Amino acid sequence: MDDKAKTRQTLRQNLLEQLSRNELAGDEIRQIVTSSSAIADVFDDYLVNEIFAAIEPDELDWSAGYFDRQRKLAQNNFAEKRIHHLIDVRDYLIRNGTAGFAKAPVTLRPEGTKTMNMQGYLPGANLVKMVEHGTTSQSRSALINELENNRLEDNDIDKAVAWALAQVTDLFVDYEENTLAGKMNSDPAQWDEDYYYQQTSYINVNFAKVRFEHLITVRNSLRQRGVKGFERIIIKPKAQPHSQSQQPLAATRLHSDPSSAPSQPGFLHIALMAGGALAVLAVLVISLL
Repeated sequence: MDDKAKTRQTLRQNLLEQLSRNELAGDEIRQIVTSSSAIADVFDDYLVNEIFAAIEPDELDWSAGYFDRQRKLAQNNFAEKRIHHLIDVRDYLIRNGTAGFAKAPVTLRPEGTKTMNMQGYLPGANLVKMVEHGTTSQSRSALINELENNRLEDNDIDKAVAWALAQVTDLFVDYEENTLAGKMNSDPAQWDEDYYYQQTSYINVNFAKVRFEHLITVRNSLRQRGVKGFERIIIKPKAQPHSQSQQPLAATRLHSDPSSAPSQPGFLHIALMAGGALAVLAVLVISLL
């Protein structure tokens, strides 16, 4: 199985998984399915035979059990018609408060907690890959890679942390100090390149959120002081031929990966900015278009 085939299979699995969860709205999943219709070989032909039962158009036949049966059929007959039907059934069961389909209650943030504005943020392709398909350890390594990317500003790193934390609940551990993870120094005058890499080694042992935030602060201090190896790299956009119309960028951060090109469908850009499971699905779709 080549990489494209693996990605198509991953997209299928993610769509079926999201249908069993209450995280995304039906319209969001429906638009991902519609965007996927342009990808070759993502969907199967709709089959009805002694193995694959037909979909039931009457809502009176729709139940949790019926949804589960149709979802299992979709695993081997991933037809666009069957997937759209599953979305309709799911929406119906949610509206009727069916057990297992009722929307999860909104968890209020503790008083004083700031909500980060994620508008315009596009998670890096490697970060998305590790968060969605890798282990917690790989997700942590991907965040460290983001930190070491001198093209990114502090605000980008903060958003990468927020985005990853929303997907990986055990991303960070409690702060502790031991022989392999020493103290953090709050005096900027004592921060240098050696201190930064010392703290990097500490966080590999104790991946605490406060340690990561400290590294961001130290990194920024070294950058502002012009320490070699920490200077920000700014990539100037290539000049466009005068004959071509200029298109506004959909986000403040674009990657070299073609998945971030402004020529992609507008909904997919919005999905990327939204973060979370919707962004992961959008990245998979874009990588196949």
